[in-house]
Amino acid sequence: MDETISYLKDRFKEEQGRFDHFENKCAKFLTAVSIVIAAVSALAGLKNGILFQVTSPFAVLIFTSFAATAICVACSWGHAFSALRISDCPSLPSSRRAAEYLLAVDSEQQKLHIYNCYIDTLEKLQTAIDAKSKPLDLAYKELVWGAGFFMLLAILTTIREFTA
Repeated sequence: MDETISYLKDRFKEEQGRFDHFENKCAKFLTAVSIVIAAVSALAGLKNGILFQVTSPFAVLIFTSFAATAICVACSWGHAFSALRISDCPSLPSSRRAAEYLLAVDSEQQKLHIYNCYIDTLEKLQTAIDAKSKPLDLAYKELVWGAGFFMLLAILTTIREFTA
């Protein structure tokens, strides 16, 4: 049982590290997406809002590309916020009641209780990590789509400038 508890203790430290890794990744991603939002906003104001002047079918295509870029980036930002939301990082029981229980029971019951605490907490920690990874994955995919639409916007804008 001692080896099992030692194994679970190591797994718990690894999972806490993964949780911290996801928290840090979410914060960095949110910062990056915020910078992209600032760039897209600056682009919107370029040349007195020329992106919003839909006077020809080509201009409609440019505006649609801009709108798709903005929507994808905004959704990415929202999902990054969702992944970063403050949630409890599951931790092992550390109450007085738990400590007193461990003092009151024999060695085998102590080990069994510690084993159960690690198992329960690891399951909760893995669930919390999964809850963070799903919106972060969506945020990344949306940012990739936004980058694609931004590239299309850049190409269309360049074509318009060369033909004007």
